[in-house]
Amino acid sequence: MIKFFRHIRQSLIMENKTSKYFKYAIGEIVLVVIGILIALSINNWNQERIQRSKSDELLRGMKKDLSQDITTLNRMINHYEKRMRFFERHLPSEGFSNLPIDTLEKIIDGFAGTFYHTTQSYEKVKNLGISQICSDSSLSERIDNYYSRSLEFTKIIVQHDQNKTIKDAEFWANDQFGVEIDYQLNMKIPILQDSLERRKNLMALISSPRGRNHIRMEVFRKELVLEHHDGIREKAEKLRADIEAYLQP
Repeated sequence: MIKFFRHIRQSLIMENKTSKYFKYAIGEIVLVVIGILIALSINNWNQERIQRSKSDELLRGMKKDLSQDITTLNRMINHYEKRMRFFERHLPSEGFSNLPIDTLEKIIDGFAGTFYHTTQSYEKVKNLGISQICSDSSLSERIDNYYSRSLEFTKIIVQHDQNKTIKDAEFWANDQFGVEIDYQLNMKIPILQDSLERRKNLMALISSPRGRNHIRMEVFRKELVLEHHDGIREKAEKLRADIEAYLQP
């Protein structure tokens, strides 16, 4: 093709057809420019196709990560709701004289969950330096908000409950002096208090202002964690559904 154009150009020059030569030269330049633009367009299309394929792969991984988060949140919510149902059954009463001793012990047996969230795909996005995970800027922004803000705040909420639960346990076990605690050790260390004395002291401990305040604070924390986890689960479910919709062909 290049030899063909060169032959035409030489023929026009030899025939001294200057005006036709210039027209031909301009046409040749236009063809070259068009060829370059087409090549650039194809290259850009290929790059966009590669980027979309990589983005879709990361989004599919993110969808899987979100499913794992939702499973973990469901398990956590179930544990907290179980603890709250226990409190609702036994705390409204002013006295505990009718409660068996194992129920009294469960009242002071605090629980704090641990939320392990999955961020593998999001970490890949950050490591690759991708500023926007998909062409939908709203979806990309919500993904970033979920991982960089919502999950970080969730860790703070859960850590706060864990720290306070440890302090509660220290109070129930060490700061009071009337109840001997059964730690369920492998080594059998006998409890010297008889059941009547332990029951009496447990009721006095739970009925004391300090004891009741510790119980109230645990209930307050559990309500806070439950409300937050419900919100995070809803956000994760909505985000997963939106990613799935975006990935549909």
